[in-house]
Amino acid sequence: MSDWLSSIRQRLPGAAEPPQDERLLQLYWNRAELKKEVTRLQSERDKLGEECRKQESAVTRMRDHLEQLEDYLGNPEVAQHALIYFQLRSLWRACAVRLGHFCNELQREQEERERRQQLADFDQSRARRLADSERTLNAARSHAEVLDAQLKLLEARLLSMRGFWNYFRRRRLADEIEIERERWDAAVTQVTDLSDDHDAIESAPPPPFPGISIEGRRHVNTALIACAQELLARLSQGGLAMLAKETTARRAFDVRYGGRDDCARLMALLREAVTVVGEDDRDISGSLRQRIEAVRASAVYRGPTETVASVDSVATVPMPSMPVPGLEMSGRSGINVLVDDYWNLSRALLP
Repeated sequence: MSDWLSSIRQRLPGAAEPPQDERLLQLYWNRAELKKEVTRLQSERDKLGEECRKQESAVTRMRDHLEQLEDYLGNPEVAQHALIYFQLRSLWRACAVRLGHFCNELQREQEERERRQQLADFDQSRARRLADSERTLNAARSHAEVLDAQLKLLEARLLSMRGFWNYFRRRRLADEIEIERERWDAAVTQVTDLSDDHDAIESAPPPPFPGISIEGRRHVNTALIACAQELLARLSQGGLAMLAKETTARRAFDVRYGGRDDCARLMALLREAVTVVGEDDRDISGSLRQRIEAVRASAVYRGPTETVASVDSVATVPMPSMPVPGLEMSGRSGINVLVDDYWNLSRALLP
């Protein structure tokens, strides 16, 4: 009988499930969560395995390249070419670093100059606004004082009118006084508002700096182009600049720099080039300033928002007159630092 009643209770709506059913349901949900976690871990393992395979391939390629380079450097006939190659790459990086430092200095100076100009313009504008506000405030104060004096005269006249025969005159004067008091209240309110506006203008902070202007970025970019041209001109002897540019596109195994005499001459020029790149900016300021003025005079921009001059408007640096071993220069009358991206100029230019 009790078992029969228990079965009936379990069939009723809202009846509790047996404890074993609850455990089975919990186990089912736990199993689903575990499957999700296993799937996630398997996916993560596959990704890590793929990354490991890519890294192993990169290490293998680097090891093969290193062995090839060791064999190449071990050959006395070609080792001198590799030495010149890496010195040229070092020269390229040194020039790129110098151009980057020059860009940072120009950008900082231009930003400071425009910040100072912005603050000066803000101070001048605030001084004009304060002067205008002061004139308006003084005029409002004078008007309020006149109304106050008129109000006091009317109130004094009202007090002087005694006797019943002045009853109607007192009523008319009282109405006139009420109108005058409203005018005076409005004038005092205007004085308070103008005073608050004057204080707000006086205490207003300068606006945030919006960044270097388009004209300022053009100023910096033309100086960078001129600096790249100056480095190119100073390193054009023996074709060092062009040979350094060549190392950005060719491997050490694929270049030759002529015979022993040619290699010795290039190595001597490279030693001099290190001194040229390490010169203080003051040592080249005269010629660089002239080149900057020339670039700015010839620079043409394709639109009002463009910050980099068109490549056709920027003067090119002449090619070296003497032939350079290992470098093909036929058909070229000059070098454009923008087109050829000398010293990674495109990375330094401000957008």
